[in-house]
Amino acid sequence: MSFSADKAAFFVFDKREGKGTLRTLGIVYVVVRMILLAGVFAIMAPFLIKALPILLETTPETTEFNLQIQSLGNTFQAIGLLSSLFFLPVFISIYTALLRWMIKGEYGGKWFGLRFGEPELQVLVSMIAVGVVLFFGILFSLLPLGILIGLAAVMKQSGNAGLFVIMSIAYGVIWLGGIVWASVRLAPAPALTFQRGKIQVFETFAVSKGHFWGLFFAYVLQFFVLLAMSIGLLFVSLLVSLPFLGIGVAMFGWQEPDMANVGAYVALAAVPLLIITITGLVVEYIRYAMGAGVGACLVVSQEEAAKPSVSEAPITEPDPDEAAAPEDKKET
Repeated sequence: MSFSADKAAFFVFDKREGKGTLRTLGIVYVVVRMILLAGVFAIMAPFLIKALPILLETTPETTEFNLQIQSLGNTFQAIGLLSSLFFLPVFISIYTALLRWMIKGEYGGKWFGLRFGEPELQVLVSMIAVGVVLFFGILFSLLPLGILIGLAAVMKQSGNAGLFVIMSIAYGVIWLGGIVWASVRLAPAPALTFQRGKIQVFETFAVSKGHFWGLFFAYVLQFFVLLAMSIGLLFVSLLVSLPFLGIGVAMFGWQEPDMANVGAYVALAAVPLLIITITGLVVEYIRYAMGAGVGACLVVSQEEAAKPSVSEAPITEPDPDEAAAPEDKKET
């Protein structure tokens, strides 16, 4: 199988055995995320109920209103972070299950094909390692840019800053290109880690050698596909929400919300919010699945290219002694 940008971009949708795996894992992803989101809102409910009267009595220009919003935002972020930690093992299990299905053709299982063992831990460590490498790479590569900008600011006073400004712009372009190059070349690390059964980070550069533009355009193609999908699903979600908005306007007009009608507001908004949330989670899952497919396509194509074809298989001549053996046995 040859590697190409369009094939890699849609590799997760390629026809293969166990096609229901993609759908099953997607359902698990959305359901678990919805359960955790419900838990987040359940924990947030007391804080919202406590802050709501103050928010309704004050205006956005007041300090008290802004303090309440900031407090709610900080609380929501803390609870959301805790929820993400609970979801991490599920996410890694789903991501590795997708790789297992695309690379080795294995699917199904007692728990919807989910496992959490050494392969999952290796994939997780490879993801963290890639993030750490990119973080420190960006951090250290910013030092020369900071020095150039500083020199340009100093030389500006003497009127000789032109050269340093040009050098800063040139380095900034090279820096951005280098970050994109490294990110694309390291992206298949989880897939390579799963295929080889050991953590692979810098080894990805050897595997992705000569395939930078294929990988880059695969991710660009996915970006535009997901963007179009998000806009389309958002438009459909808004259409579904219009009847509920109409009911709300018919019941309450355009007046400002008050505590007496909070329950009705929440009930009317529940269905549209639920639809929009599920839509967003579906797009989120497809984004991760398509991203995993790019790395899987690369390692599968490399693996198949390394296998000798039938025409290349060595042809062995029969041993004369072995050919004569049956006659010898017959004579005896």
